[in-house]
Amino acid sequence: MSTPIKDVLQTLSRHADLVAQALSGVVTVGDDASHMDILALRQVGALRPVDEDGYRLHPRLREYLQDHLQLFPAFQSLADIGAKITLLKSLWDEVEILRGDRESVVGMVDELQTTVLDIGDTMNRNMLQLQILMSTRYGNVRSLEAKKSQNRFYQKQTSVLSGDVQRLAREVERIEREASIRGRDDLARFIRRQLLTRMMFWQHGLSDMQTFLRNEIYRLRVLEQDLKLLARTDMLLRQQPGWRGFEADLSGEIPAFLLATRLPALVAHIEPMESDRGMADEMAALARDLPTKAALPIPVEPPKRYTRIVDPPVTKPITPAMKALGKLLRDVKTADGGLSLIEWRKDDVDAQTMPPTIWLVLALAALRAGQYEVALVRNMPREGERFAHTFRDAKAFPKKKGRPTTASSQGVAV
Repeated sequence: MSTPIKDVLQTLSRHADLVAQALSGVVTVGDDASHMDILALRQVGALRPVDEDGYRLHPRLREYLQDHLQLFPAFQSLADIGAKITLLKSLWDEVEILRGDRESVVGMVDELQTTVLDIGDTMNRNMLQLQILMSTRYGNVRSLEAKKSQNRFYQKQTSVLSGDVQRLAREVERIEREASIRGRDDLARFIRRQLLTRMMFWQHGLSDMQTFLRNEIYRLRVLEQDLKLLARTDMLLRQQPGWRGFEADLSGEIPAFLLATRLPALVAHIEPMESDRGMADEMAALARDLPTKAALPIPVEPPKRYTRIVDPPVTKPITPAMKALGKLLRDVKTADGGLSLIEWRKDDVDAQTMPPTIWLVLALAALRAGQYEVALVRNMPREGERFAHTFRDAKAFPKKKGRPTTASSQGVAV
């Protein structure tokens, strides 16, 4: 389906070469393009007449292409946002007046959001243009006088733009605050995201560029004065080719002892080389004459503000259980036929301080930690079960390399 926008884009695409020629200057019928090509671009409003045979590109299209290609001329004006700020204020006032008319309010809010987006795009383009101006220095001018005029021109432009940004900040903060109070959170959030979050960047950027322009204007003024003095000196020397310099009458001004003093003979200055023997000796002599390196100050230990007190180690008391386990391990080493833990407990006073169940568990843990062989004496299985889950005694055996470990093959749940 064909639309007016699609027709315009297709026409610009078919005549892209002619649009590129019109971007760089004025095109004429016959030499640069045919009458049909110019007529097609005239019908969509892309070309405008200059004289009888010349045509130039539409200003908005030229501005868009220059913005896209970053081709900024030396004296291109910054885009004005003052009218858009006034429009933004008027639209918000109309929204407050037409609060009851829902359809009108929706249209006003849409136009207000479009204005907010236009302001953001315009400010971004202005900042980009100023940054390109700062980076090109003398790249887009042909003389020092043109650079001075350019800096003064953009100094005025940034001053006006800085005032507009301050007015924009006041109006946008007021609209965002009133929108939040009246329940228009979506509009307030949109304004914060599109303008308020960028306001600090714009203000600081403009301030830095104004400072840069002031420094450039002052530096160019000093450079201009130096060039003026150099030009005068050059003119004086060119007009007096036989002049050998300034001549002063020194009779009666210099003391007699200075005139009688014999000055040392002047020698020709030769560029020294590091490979020369004399130069190496001279550098060695200079190195020896260098002052000695100052010794580093001895670090002074700061006074101690407190004394650390370390408690003496506390020896743990030997409990009856520890005594019983020591005697048990000693007896197991000498018992070849196995040692019953319950029977051994009956003959030991320290082991009898613990109940039989706790003694069995403690002795099993100590024996297995020492990698002794332990065989459990299990109880009979309960009614309806095939395996016993409890034990009443255990036999311990000393460590032997060829003997299989019985404890590892018998898993017991205690």
